[in-house]
Amino acid sequence: MRIAKSERQIKGKFRPRRPKSRKEEAEFGPGKIDILVCKKCGAFYWYKSWKARLSDYPELKQSKRIKFVSCPACQMIKDKKYEGEIILEAVPKDFKEDIENLAKNYGKRAIVADPMDRIIKITQEKEKIRILTTENQLAVRIAKKIKQSFGGEIKISYSHQEDVVRIRIKF
Repeated sequence: MRIAKSERQIKGKFRPRRPKSRKEEAEFGPGKIDILVCKKCGAFYWYKSWKARLSDYPELKQSKRIKFVSCPACQMIKDKKYEGEIILEAVPKDFKEDIENLAKNYGKRAIVADPMDRIIKITQEKEKIRILTTENQLAVRIAKKIKQSFGGEIKISYSHQEDVVRIRIKF
């Protein structure tokens, strides 16, 4: 009797899990056994991801080793790196404060969902506003929300080598 290749694979030895992608390894490093706590922001790493509040996880009451480190977002800020850049050009004076508040509020909500999503800095020049973020997806979401709320022409440019996205909005 002949056995199909798919049946041989099922009956054979178990295959190891799919290896982590290079991008995942490079960005966060391999999974850790201990609990890591960020010295600066208080985010903690447990069970393969960074979380905002330790109090949300009562199952962690058992004894575990704790190490104090810098989380990837704090390290990125320290190294003066960013993944998202939003440049708003020819911003009407009436909108400046509202746009800044919208971005800050969006950033606060993003930190609650994922502590690695943060607004690094918001700077204002004459008729320009520049917003830097730790995650490119956060920058895209903020830019689309600004366009939806205030209008303007949006242009999104993704970098070929790194995870950097640059977004220009002209009013």
